[in-house]
Amino acid sequence: MRLANCWLVAMWIWFASRMRHYAWITRSHSFRGVIPHFGTANVAGWRMFKVIEFVPPKRDLWTRRNWLLVFDGHYRVWHLRVVSVRRWETKEQALADTYFGQERRAERRLTALRPEGRRFPIH
Repeated sequence: MRLANCWLVAMWIWFASRMRHYAWITRSHSFRGVIPHFGTANVAGWRMFKVIEFVPPKRDLWTRRNWLLVFDGHYRVWHLRVVSVRRWETKEQALADTYFGQERRAERRLTALRPEGRRFPIH
């Protein structure tokens, strides 16, 4: 049994990479965001990166394997591909692209399908 927590494992991986990887933090899904969760991410080629995280066993809370902050977990590795990268001058533009990007892409597709690129009201 290897008792640890996600912060210890993430920092160990981060220091083992000589601090070249990214260390990240997010809020827990199971505990309504009260408990933080940590992991690392590293570049793995052109427009690809891998995320490594140490996760607790499911449905074993308050047992010998999971004491909430110290647990006998397993490693989860995500292989992710970057789809697009855009740069913006202002924070407002970046946030608009983050939160409203799908709507704007759909609007651009509709504009491209219209004759002469004119914008017609959509009812």
